[in-house]
Amino acid sequence: MSSFILKKIKYKFVIAIIACFFYEADYAQTDELRIIKLDEAIQLGIQNNNQIKLASSDVSIANENLSQAKIAKTPLLGMNMGYNYIGSPKVYEGFYEKNITIDYFDHQAVAGIFASMPLYLGGVINNQIDKQKLIVSMQESVVKMTETEIKQTITSQFFTLEKLYRQIEVTKQNIINTELRIQQLKSRVANGQNLKSDLLRTELQQSNFEVAVFRSTNSIELISNYLDILTGLPANTILKPVLDGILIPKKDLNLEESLSQAYQNRYEIKRSEINVKIAESSMDITKSGFKPNVNANLLLNTQYPAQWPNYTNNILNYWVAGLSVNWDISSFYNLKHRINSDQLQIDKSNIALDATKDVINQDVKSAFVRFTESVKNISTFKKDVDLALSNYKIVKSRYDNDFALISDIVDAELQLNEAKISLNNANIDSIIQYYFLQYAMGKL
Repeated sequence: MSSFILKKIKYKFVIAIIACFFYEADYAQTDELRIIKLDEAIQLGIQNNNQIKLASSDVSIANENLSQAKIAKTPLLGMNMGYNYIGSPKVYEGFYEKNITIDYFDHQAVAGIFASMPLYLGGVINNQIDKQKLIVSMQESVVKMTETEIKQTITSQFFTLEKLYRQIEVTKQNIINTELRIQQLKSRVANGQNLKSDLLRTELQQSNFEVAVFRSTNSIELISNYLDILTGLPANTILKPVLDGILIPKKDLNLEESLSQAYQNRYEIKRSEINVKIAESSMDITKSGFKPNVNANLLLNTQYPAQWPNYTNNILNYWVAGLSVNWDISSFYNLKHRINSDQLQIDKSNIALDATKDVINQDVKSAFVRFTESVKNISTFKKDVDLALSNYKIVKSRYDNDFALISDIVDAELQLNEAKISLNNANIDSIIQYYFLQYAMGKL
């Protein structure tokens, strides 16, 4: 009896060492295993993600366009210069019958500086500046939306990784237990206490566990690679989540309050509201065509010689200052269809705003229901684990006393394993659904 106990301890020790070896060897071929927190992953994503960089570039472009629109208020300055060499002209009488060569100054030069200052253009400049400011705000909201989407994606993948690591942990413990049972069965089959089919069934169970670990390990590698892309980390970096600083799900959430916060915080609504204002600004710009344009003008000019052909060898300088008014009267009838088009665009933007609110309403309700469901699932799966564990203990006791078949203990162990994995998934899913609800509320 003592030798059997020593053998059993020996087997457990050997199997534990082998399991630890394989656990470390799973990622031996990867470049790096990195421990990472959720806040760190999100911060890296905001700093390095290419989608956010592209959206930020659009903000810079919009700001440059805004500066360009403001330049329309500044004076227009210009300069012109000219030089001509005039050959000896001839004056003909009749039809080229007689000509006279005129002696005159061969060089002619002219130079001028002009300036024009818009005084009133029907408000079109201010309207264009206001529209460009709205476009800047629009691009900034796109950056915020992109950041929020990246945060949500990183969060979801982060907790999916944690779920896979926990599944592997549970399954590897089952592999150790199954290996011990296989060693026992080999001895019992040799002594005729069990059938060969019992051993094969247990070995099949162990093989299934190993396949599950293999698949989960590959999934960890794929998700890690995706997170590497999102966060800008080196390729092939295997990530190991740490759940420090994770938001604790609140169970006393209210649907109406969640919807109210979503309407206040979601950048999709802010973007749709800006689209309405942009459409209204386009209408104002179009209506500016009904009004006159007033400009102040200044001209400084110099000419040498003063006149030609009866010139004198002198220089003529003069300056001109004045106002110019331009009013396109035809705009009163040719802008009609453009105004109608602008009004239709305003109506369309308002409809898009209502559609955006509908989508957000559905997002919040769906996230709220899924979160509530995930919280309830935890208590259910806890009961399942307790029941499966009690059943396993009973079956194992009966098996140890030769009152149950190996198939019974295998089935009981499978049920316990599935219950533990389901509970693990339920705990992680509740956190994922809580973060998704925060995203739907615009608080992520």
